[in-house]
Formats: sequence, C-alpha cells, structure tokens
Amino acid sequence: MDISVFTNKFGPNKIEKDKDLFPYLTLRTHVIAPYFFEAETKGELVSVLTMCLRENVPYILIGGGSNTAIITKEIRGLTIKNSYSELKLIHEEKTYVELSISSGYSVSLLVSETVEKGWGGFEYHKGLPGTMGGGVYMNSKWTRPLSYIGDRLISAQILDKKGRLKLVERDYFQFGYDFSTLQKTGEIFIDGIFRLEKTDPNILKRRADESLSYRKKTQPFGVATCGCFFQNISKADQLRLDLPTTSVGYLIDKAGMKNLKIGAFSVSNLHANFILHSARGDGKTQDLLQLISEIKRKVKERFGVTLIEEVVVI
Repeated sequence: MDISVFTNKFGPNKIEKDKDLFPYLTLRTHVIAPYFFEAETKGELVSVLTMCLRENVPYILIGGGSNTAIITKEIRGLTIKNSYSELKLIHEEKTYVELSISSGYSVSLLVSETVEKGWGGFEYHKGLPGTMGGGVYMNSKWTRPLSYIGDRLISAQILDKKGRLKLVERDYFQFGYDFSTLQKTGEIFIDGIFRLEKTDPNILKRRADESLSYRKKTQPFGVATCGCFFQNISKADQLRLDLPTTSVGYLIDKAGMKNLKIGAFSVSNLHANFILHSARGDGKTQDLLQLISEIKRKVKERFGVTLIEEVVVI
C-alpha cells in the first residue's frame, strides 16, 4: 500500500505502522494493523475516509471496538480509529432538547451526561460498550424495556460510497432489530441530531442503574468479550420450534455448549451467547473460528436453525 497520499495530506507522524489493536478491541485479541490512523476530528474522519474511497484503499473503521471480531490473518489497507467525539446542545424547548452527537462519542459517557442533565432517551443503555457510530449502524438495543439507539435519531450526516456527505432523515435508516440500512449500503454515519425528553434526573438514574444491575446479573461483565455474538431467532422460529424464548443464548445452552472452551476462547457460563477471551489475551484466530463453527454446527444439529452473527466479523 502506498501511504504517501496520506502522509502528504496529514503529515508523516499521523500514520502508524504495525499497530497492535489489542487496546482498541473489547475482545482483547492481538491483531496487527500494518497501517493505523486515528481520526480525532470530523474533518480528519471525513478526509481520510474520502481518500480511501477515492484511492481504492481498503479500510477497517473501528470505534469502541465492541461488537467486532477480527479473525482475518492479515488486515489489508488502513485501519481507522474513529475518535471524533463531540456533543452539542443545538436546540431546547420546554419538554425536550436536541443534541448533535458524533459517531465517535462513547455511549457510556453519553448516558452518564444525559442522565445527569435530566435528558431522557439513552438511560437504558448504561453499561453498553462502544460508540454512537456502532450504535446507529447496529441499532443497538436494550430489551427491558425495549429501547433502541435509533429511536431518538431525527437526522444525520452520512458519508456515501463516493465520499460525499449526505444529510438524511431518520426514515432513511430503515431501523429494525440489529439493523440499519447502512449495513446494506456501506455508508458511514458521521454525526446526527437526537431528540431527548426532559425528565427528572432521579428517575433517569434509577432506570439506568436498574438496567446496569440487570446487565451485570445476566451477562458477563468486566471481561474480554465483544458482546452478544449471534442474533436472536425470529418469533416465527420460536413458534415453529415451540421454544419459550427467542434467545440464542437459550439455544446454545440447550445444545450443550456452555463452558465449551477451545484454546483461550470459551462460551460464557452466565450467558451462552457471549464468547469470552482469557485474561492472558493469547487466543489464536483458528481457535476462535473453530469455536464459532462448533456453536453454529451444534445449534443447527439440535434445532435446525442457522445462526447469524450479530457482531461484525472481519
């Protein structure tokens, strides 16, 4: 890869070589990126992405590094870390506020700040790792009660595949379960306007704390994992199979996979839809691939269901 076009634009020190992505991935795998760029502003983010598109340079974009499993042996092109982190109050009424939130903004930080100010809408996502870019791309959710990141979006700036910034309304995203249209178009969420209701901060704090408490009781917490690995099954499959839940964790458990370990990777004993990486961080790609394959094979064998990854597998 010829990086001169990037160094000419951003300077020789902006591109790092042979960067270990371990600190940037919640699964805590050692993955070497031959070329690494940290975009710290909107201008840098849009510019570097546009240059990649114009020069046909392959790239990987990471935010909080959650919901991502990198299993390729070799990363091609440029790895871009989205550190464009900006929040602005742009409009306020008696009952609501509208915020401009960037794609690199931490969801955990956003929850803390909005709860403290009495702005309701994201409180149920306390403890959710990652950034708003990934949250919009995946339409991240919390189910008790059901709350999606995309619920609060009004409009957004996205970068299309030709490197053009577009202003789009919420309907453009076609939000659904673990879905936004960005997954089909390959476009990139840059920043957006979100509307939040003014609410008693004490109420928001209670909701946030209850969500976090439930998350800690039912999911592995404070360990190396990239979150729920597979999408839950459909209601139709649940009815067809006469199952008590759509939870894929239930299927993996009933297929006898809890605690299954291959190398440094294992299925969580607390929630079987989580794959854990040992504290040593010495897992091998082939072991993770084998574990994923074994989970899918066993569930298919037991229930006739083909599991679909929820995480982005690279």
